[in-house]
Amino acid sequence: MSERNNQALPPVENKFYGWWIVFAGFIILFVTSGIGFYSHSVILDPLRELHAWSKGTVSAAVTLFFFANGITGLVLGRWIDRYGPKWFLILGSMIFGAALYTLTRINNLPQLFAVYLMMSFGYCSSALIPVNTLITNWFIRKRGLAMSIANTGLSVGGMILVPLSSYLILHLGLDRTLLILGSIYMLVIIPITLIFIQHRPSDINQYPDGLSQQDEPTTRDRKLGKNQMNVWSRKQAMKTMAFWSIALAFMLALAGQIAYLVHQVSFLSQYLGLQKAASTVSITAGASIVGRLVLGRFVDSWDNRYVIMSCVIFQGIAVITLAFYNNIVILYLCTFIFGLTMGPLLMMQSLIIGECFGIPSFAAVSGAIGLITITGAAFGPVIAGIVFDMTQSYQWSFMLFASASFLSAGIIYFARPPALK
Repeated sequence: MSERNNQALPPVENKFYGWWIVFAGFIILFVTSGIGFYSHSVILDPLRELHAWSKGTVSAAVTLFFFANGITGLVLGRWIDRYGPKWFLILGSMIFGAALYTLTRINNLPQLFAVYLMMSFGYCSSALIPVNTLITNWFIRKRGLAMSIANTGLSVGGMILVPLSSYLILHLGLDRTLLILGSIYMLVIIPITLIFIQHRPSDINQYPDGLSQQDEPTTRDRKLGKNQMNVWSRKQAMKTMAFWSIALAFMLALAGQIAYLVHQVSFLSQYLGLQKAASTVSITAGASIVGRLVLGRFVDSWDNRYVIMSCVIFQGIAVITLAFYNNIVILYLCTFIFGLTMGPLLMMQSLIIGECFGIPSFAAVSGAIGLITITGAAFGPVIAGIVFDMTQSYQWSFMLFASASFLSAGIIYFARPPALK
């Protein structure tokens, strides 16, 4: 490492540097989720009103954003594995910031969709795949704890930056707000990346988890160590039971999760009123933080399959209970339980991919699986809306998504680390 980098980075000679990676990951996900993921709901109506477009048209641009995000992850995954996440984080933040700037200048629909495609590339390059690739590289024994801390930035970003975005739009207008958000995106992520990000422990003569060659491996270390350094091509990974078990299980689980989140306020407002229903979003987000942090302390000693099975079963129980009971206590309780499962699920997807396919190919396999799981996230809310329009009730759609959650619990059981042939 150069003398210049030594001056920029905290000392690493006697301390494990991986926790600085976790800190950097938390900050990056805090910004990317608060501005790049959750802010779509805040921007949608002001953008629609400014250009006199329909809500469906602007929503279609957001749907394009998420689909393109899945395709981008598929393409970028192998490059991130090969060259490291640092320059993708920097380039991605610059592209996303520039896209928000450009959004203030558009005046027709082709420009709208082009900007959202641009945003998608920037977001994918600077969010979950590069951050979770770093965590996977730096941790094996404590990977669950490290990922739970870093991924908590996702929820905290939504809780803090979404209200800030709303406040700025109300007082400064949409155009100024987009310029501010774009600047925050770049001015936080770029310095954090340049100062803190190191691709692998070996780059600074360290080992994962801060161990040394002399440390005695545990039984779990031996089990994971057999496949952690295997290099998988996407074609090889897609021929395994583990790949399709993870992809299909999370496609089903995320369909129910995102569908409920999108329709949560609409559903609960029937019984709680609009203001109280809106406040349950904070309960869900807060519960997701609690669930992720609590589980992170124990998950490294448990079988990831059984943790995922427990999460999706409780998610299904919460959703199907909401379908049949409207007692206020039950509504709040099930909303809280749903939040407890929501936080860990996204983290568990990365953990089980890392367990099954190891370190060198993590981003490539994650991108391929993400392209499949994103279909559940994209179509779940649409299906729930269609079923509601047909029945004027959420009962049937909630039963459907609860069943999908229970089915995913059975599918994930087959996600065992495969042998590389």
